[in-house]
Amino acid sequence: MPSLRLLLQVAVTVAQQTYNEMSTIDLFGNRNPIFNYMPNPGHIDPSLLDQREKYMDLREEEGWWHLFPYGPLYNDANLLNKPHHDRQIDFDFDFPYYGFRFNYTMIYPNGLLAFSDPEFIQPPYTFPNPRWPEQKDASFIAAFYADQIFQFVGERGISNVWYRIIFRPRAFETFDEWGSPLMETGSQYSSMFETHRDRYEKKMWGRVEDTYLLDNITMAIREGIIGANGFRADYAVIVTWERMAYGGAPKVTQVNRYEEAKRWTNTYQVVLATDEIRSYIMFNYAHINWTSSNTAGALQGRGGLQSAIAGFNAGNGTGWTPLPYSGEGRVIKLKEFSNVGVPGRWLFRVDEEIIRGGCSNESIGYLTTAPIAATMIGGVYVNVSGPCLRGGDVVKVIFDEYQVDCVRLNMHRAQCVLPVNRMYKTGLVNVRMSRDGGQSYPYVGTFYLLQPALATPAIKLIDNPRELHNNWRSANATRLRLEWAPYNLTNDMNAMVDIKLMGYWEDTDDHVFEEIGTIAERTSNDGSYEFDPRTLARTSMLFDSWRRYSFGGVRISISDTDESTGVFWSKLTPFGWYFRDVWEYEYGRDWALELCQDWFDYDGKRVNFAMDLEPFLPCPCTLDQAMLDLGRYMPLIGCDRDGDASCEYNKGSQHCVMSVASTWTGAGQVCCYDYEGWLMHSDDYENAAHLRFFSPGTAMRAHPMGSFPFKRPPYVPSLSNFHTDTMAYEKCCKWAGACEFYFWRRQTSGCQEYIPPVAGIAYGDPHFVTYDGTRYTFQGKGYYILTMSKDPRHDFQVQIRMEQPPKTDWNQEVYASVITGVAARENQSDIVQVFARKEFRRWRYRMDVVVNGNYRFFDTPELKLQRFRGVTIRSPERNHNQSEIHVMFDSGAGIRVAEAHGVLSVMTLLPPDFNETFAYYRGSYYPGNEYDEDGRRSTVQEEFINRITQPSTLQYVGGGQRYVTVGLLGTFNGNPIDDLMSPDGHITVVNHPPSEHDNINAYKFGSRWRVDGSRHKPLFQDDIKPIYNPLQFGDDRRYNPVHDPYRLQYNASLVFTLDEVRVACQNVYECEYDYFLTGRREIAMNTLEVQSKLLELKEKGTHRRQSCGALLVAPGAVKYPPGNNYLDGVTVTFTCKPEYFIHGTPQRTCVNGTWTPGWHVWCRYRSVEIGLKWMTGILSSVAILLFIASIFFGCYLRRIALHPETGIMFQKSDQGSVPSISSTAYLMKEPMEERAASVASQRTKTSQRTHQESILRPPRSPFRAYESSA
Repeated sequence: MPSLRLLLQVAVTVAQQTYNEMSTIDLFGNRNPIFNYMPNPGHIDPSLLDQREKYMDLREEEGWWHLFPYGPLYNDANLLNKPHHDRQIDFDFDFPYYGFRFNYTMIYPNGLLAFSDPEFIQPPYTFPNPRWPEQKDASFIAAFYADQIFQFVGERGISNVWYRIIFRPRAFETFDEWGSPLMETGSQYSSMFETHRDRYEKKMWGRVEDTYLLDNITMAIREGIIGANGFRADYAVIVTWERMAYGGAPKVTQVNRYEEAKRWTNTYQVVLATDEIRSYIMFNYAHINWTSSNTAGALQGRGGLQSAIAGFNAGNGTGWTPLPYSGEGRVIKLKEFSNVGVPGRWLFRVDEEIIRGGCSNESIGYLTTAPIAATMIGGVYVNVSGPCLRGGDVVKVIFDEYQVDCVRLNMHRAQCVLPVNRMYKTGLVNVRMSRDGGQSYPYVGTFYLLQPALATPAIKLIDNPRELHNNWRSANATRLRLEWAPYNLTNDMNAMVDIKLMGYWEDTDDHVFEEIGTIAERTSNDGSYEFDPRTLARTSMLFDSWRRYSFGGVRISISDTDESTGVFWSKLTPFGWYFRDVWEYEYGRDWALELCQDWFDYDGKRVNFAMDLEPFLPCPCTLDQAMLDLGRYMPLIGCDRDGDASCEYNKGSQHCVMSVASTWTGAGQVCCYDYEGWLMHSDDYENAAHLRFFSPGTAMRAHPMGSFPFKRPPYVPSLSNFHTDTMAYEKCCKWAGACEFYFWRRQTSGCQEYIPPVAGIAYGDPHFVTYDGTRYTFQGKGYYILTMSKDPRHDFQVQIRMEQPPKTDWNQEVYASVITGVAARENQSDIVQVFARKEFRRWRYRMDVVVNGNYRFFDTPELKLQRFRGVTIRSPERNHNQSEIHVMFDSGAGIRVAEAHGVLSVMTLLPPDFNETFAYYRGSYYPGNEYDEDGRRSTVQEEFINRITQPSTLQYVGGGQRYVTVGLLGTFNGNPIDDLMSPDGHITVVNHPPSEHDNINAYKFGSRWRVDGSRHKPLFQDDIKPIYNPLQFGDDRRYNPVHDPYRLQYNASLVFTLDEVRVACQNVYECEYDYFLTGRREIAMNTLEVQSKLLELKEKGTHRRQSCGALLVAPGAVKYPPGNNYLDGVTVTFTCKPEYFIHGTPQRTCVNGTWTPGWHVWCRYRSVEIGLKWMTGILSSVAILLFIASIFFGCYLRRIALHPETGIMFQKSDQGSVPSISSTAYLMKEPMEERAASVASQRTKTSQRTHQESILRPPRSPFRAYESSA
């Protein structure tokens, strides 16, 4: 390089010496240089420009160091120096952009990177193209979009468009981004990586492997935009437009004007960086001297109809996001200002939506946070960005209602710590930012607070799979281990950390979350720690902490710091391993049973929450009902067959559900189902060993998700549930082995009172199945009322958006429609909108979810379930492309939305209280609904079809009120006759499969439920446009839907035949209908699949089952069948184990919701039974003997009383031949006086009777020898 510089200096010196000689004189006496050889005032010989480009960093001449390296020195390729010449380059990787995904781009000299062919029209430009799809609306990135040309000085071009693609050589990396080795030194493959890095980095023109450049790009992105700390650029594309002249600029023919020529050009750069998931675009403006071109009406590069535009166009009518000053004469300021603190640099995130990096100088605006969600316990670092921060600014941020002081990191970022131990609530909270010390908060935003059970813990509690007792839930652990990411806590390698135990306790009116112990102090921050719980010291600062605290979390914080620094939290865990020694000392060997009994006694004194829970939220009888009833129930966290199916607390369960809402006491319902789909009851529990494979769901005093008002027990999310329910299970079932105590207080709710929801379905092209079972097809276009209800409890409305699908393969308009959007709201809840995405925007997310105008994503585990005002939204755990969304309102109404091929299928589920409460026939009541007020079925009388009064959602008839759920999904009253009832009361009847006339009638009915703003206010946002053809969406003049699909039109018969369609669709009308009208097999097959699936769910899940409840299983008893032993018609047989003997009625049958009469079955040990039998026999014999002896003894006493002088009295028998002996015993309890009088009287009677008997006495007595001699 020094020799090259010396050569250039010599060449410049020689050129200066010969400049005067090497010139010519024109006709007017002016000196004209020789263009190809003469030097210019910048002392650069044009002949040496090639050498400069080849061997020098092109940024050095002008000092453009904020640009990333470019030029031949770095293996850049170059576009041809021809006007309007573009080049397509293939990435060999995916670049997400505005929801689309591209693996190529086209580079234009006009300052444009396009992903489709743009139509160059006369400025001014408007994006997105309002005439799309009739005209093209290209997807592109405009760095400086204007007509541009390559500038020449003499015959030498000075303009270039450089580009190259940079790859990270993953296969040859030996270190990760933090410098840690990817492979151990002693690996048998380590010799493969001994070659120097530069030797295996591949290089060619336009494509290089450059790890260090990618790392520099990564650091620039991390410093410039919050939320990018976990991002690493694996691929990048750098395109540099160097010294481009405006369109129509004159060619510079004089070499001595080189310096002047280059100063009137523009130089700028675009950097695309991605890891194929997240994408960032960086604009670097180095030299901007003109703003417009002659084609735009400019004069010498300024003015005109429109200046150069800079920004992002998504394409296909999706959206346009401009840079500041785009299209204005001030666009020249792009090189002077920045949003990341580097003049001329602008940074954006572009993968899903355009997120601006850096800061803003506006007086008011929106702030962004990173992360966007964190645990409600707090202590998490949160970076905030919004206004540009000066050096003396005092930054304060209010999260919800708690103010924290933040630290300014740089001009566009401040760091805060989420308030600790104060924000006990979940959901979206408002965030406000002040830079003047709290005097004003002009920047606002939102932040999502997670319940601890859903938040990803920063501390991992590691259980030893080989030593089962060494786990964090065990009370017998002898070795425990925890791990964390040390560099996420602090960048200080020498920092020391404290590991503390934080315990939680609550009473009926207060709760405490505080430090109760120490695991380690001032230990190294190396990411792991292992300890023996038996050696931990117990703190004496908290009096009787062992009585109050039994669980909590582990906290790691930097030593010698306060709460202004961030901390790490673990998941909630029991503290049996910490307090066992104390408990054993205080309670004795049966400490676990004592803890269980203490809880049992305390919980029994509290309010009986089951009294409100059982009638309000009974368990569904079967798994089919539970899976359908998504408005009232959702999968239990940790026991979901479509997600985490470990079921740690519910062994033997295939799937568990918990109630979406809680009761007014804060209680929640949990119901679990075995592998055959039957409800598991706590009454079937046998013993502690049985618990390993049978642990049913139970009612909970505190809902796992918490409930309003959140901040007081038992409504605190996760913590209250762990305290009142989970720890009771741990103490009684796991530690004490006496789960009968737990199940006595936490019984499984039966399903006797459960009434399934009704389901209405809309799918396909579209087809409808009403709540009461009517099926029809409606080809509307626009916004329509799918269902609505208005009564004192519910102001519920669901709207759908219906559009014409794209043209068929034979370029024919499709005169039908599909559902592409759903919007819903109940009472004062947030408005939820769900939209299908455009065709090429479905690679990552299939649908967009918008809540009150804010896009929400459900692609991370902690955000799969999100709560908002009056509504909860979830996406199934294994659904990673957001193709299925469940919307659950607090009333129990639910909506299931699924997407396939740009078509939405919608299932709406309503609980029984949405049923028509009263109906009137000409002022009098008639039984026209399927369920009465108590949920019992009633008979539908067809004779009243013409007597139904005019319907409305709130109607006064005959002095009474009538509440009706109506819409395209029919009238919910159990009467299919009036399903297709329009707002004006007209009833339409259709058949299925329908005829053309039926479809016409259905179209007339559906058209009356259109949302036009006069009767019903649209719930959809205006700025979210239709995904297919916005120009046709509101144009009904040329829209005439096809009502007979079997009329093949135009070229359809050349693509498929009627027989092919019927074979593919299996003679299903809806599938054939969609096949013929859309011409797309995939849509028809999806219709067939969705119809089969949803109708099966509706049939199985809406069928009400009668239940008698579970019969209690006594110790030692065996109940058969083990699964379905509680539904109507089931006969339950009881037996006892071999070592037991059965008592009670062994067979009971469930008949009409009641068990047949019988005795409770119980079992007794056979040894005890036999012993009791022998004892009973012996005791019975003894008792009989004693009875006989008592009789004789009684007789003896009586005779003594009758013959006190002899003690024996002889009495002649009635026949006079056989005498009888009788005696009477007198109780000795009478007073002596009464006894004496009685004896005297008796003697008188006896003497008289004896005299009479002596007359009749025979001469010889056989008992003479027995007479007394007295």
